[in-house]
Amino acid sequence: MITLKAEKRSPLMKAKRLRREGFATGVLFGSDLKKPISLQYAQQDALQLIKEHGEGTQVTLELKDQKIACVIKNVDYDSMKKQIMALDFQTLVAGESISITAQIRFVNEACVRGFVSQELSEIHYKAAPANLLDEIVIDFETLSPEIKNFYVRDLKLEQKKGVELITPEDMQIFHIGESAGTDDEAEE
Repeated sequence: MITLKAEKRSPLMKAKRLRREGFATGVLFGSDLKKPISLQYAQQDALQLIKEHGEGTQVTLELKDQKIACVIKNVDYDSMKKQIMALDFQTLVAGESISITAQIRFVNEACVRGFVSQELSEIHYKAAPANLLDEIVIDFETLSPEIKNFYVRDLKLEQKKGVELITPEDMQIFHIGESAGTDDEAEE
């Protein structure tokens, strides 16, 4: 599992000052905590984490001598400053379902005849920690060439035990459009 070192944030320290000093801020919350915990992380570590993983990814937070299983719940990123403004986590409690998102990633798009228009980049669902999805990978090499429209129901996530979809099944994930022919093809 992915690990991120964190420290409790002093309530006297302003987030703006911490960001200037090279830290990202955030919150850890969950039903097993009496109250949310304000956190700070090294900005570089947090940037590396979100560069490789998105919301919904399971992470182990190292907080002093504690290791806390959680998921990335929210990322607030300022693309102009290339800085994380906030990185929030939710604790995982065995057997307790949480509402979460799974990112959709396409692979082997080059083998598609035409162009792929992505309509949906993430799926919202509820699941217990044992049934969480890391990401949803759609491999165009394994799909039938006749497929032009692909919907949430085509992922067959409802067959995975313990996953309850929040995103409607009739939502379109992608559409494959015809590529415009060249002048040579038009003449023929």
